[in-house]
Amino acid sequence: MDGTWLFEQLTPLHAGFWLVSSFLLAVVTMGATRIAAPELEQILQLARWVMIPYLGLILGGLSPRLIGVTGLNWAAGFDIGIMLLFVVVILLALLRILLHRDEKPWPIHTAPKQRPSPQARGPQHGGQDLLNAVSNLLLLESGAQEFHWCFRRGAVWELFLAWPAAPEPPLYWAIWVGAALSLPGISIQRKPLADRLITAVILTTTSVLFLYTRNFWLCWLLHLLMRLSLQWRQTPRL
Repeated sequence: MDGTWLFEQLTPLHAGFWLVSSFLLAVVTMGATRIAAPELEQILQLARWVMIPYLGLILGGLSPRLIGVTGLNWAAGFDIGIMLLFVVVILLALLRILLHRDEKPWPIHTAPKQRPSPQARGPQHGGQDLLNAVSNLLLLESGAQEFHWCFRRGAVWELFLAWPAAPEPPLYWAIWVGAALSLPGISIQRKPLADRLITAVILTTTSVLFLYTRNFWLCWLLHLLMRLSLQWRQTPRL
């Protein structure tokens, strides 16, 4: 590897600079928030997921086509990507049905419960408001996280295209190298192990979808549908 080539990749007009910046900013923000302001960690994480790729795009250091934002082949997406998307969604729906059936308790004969007063029941639309809030949060979080994952796939892909000794085919290896770069950040999140495993599964699934479609928007849709399908188990029942 030529030292001149490596130095060029660490300038703002090349993808390597933005990859390194994303890792450095992650270390700084995560360390600072966990020490001084843990309540700000999620907000700063969402901002970081979007800010680094956005700055790279507007300053010309990243290719929107390689990230999957523009230059899309929607015909290929509908031929292969949509099929993969619906297969995964159907499997998740079946899993949800099975888990819901297993969680139903056996009927136990107990005394009839008294109906709560209108004051105790709270707002009539409280459950719907909660679902809307959860959906909006998932829409924002899944979009920001998927955008950052696509940024890493596209940035590594761009590095491979500029590297004379890059492995073949560069897109295939770029996707899985990008996924490997994202796994450490998932593993150190302050979330239950089950949530981190679900995130790793979503990363793998959207990586496969990106391999066939190169489409950030379809990956975001799949990411969101998987989150919504699995989130019901974590939503408190009113």
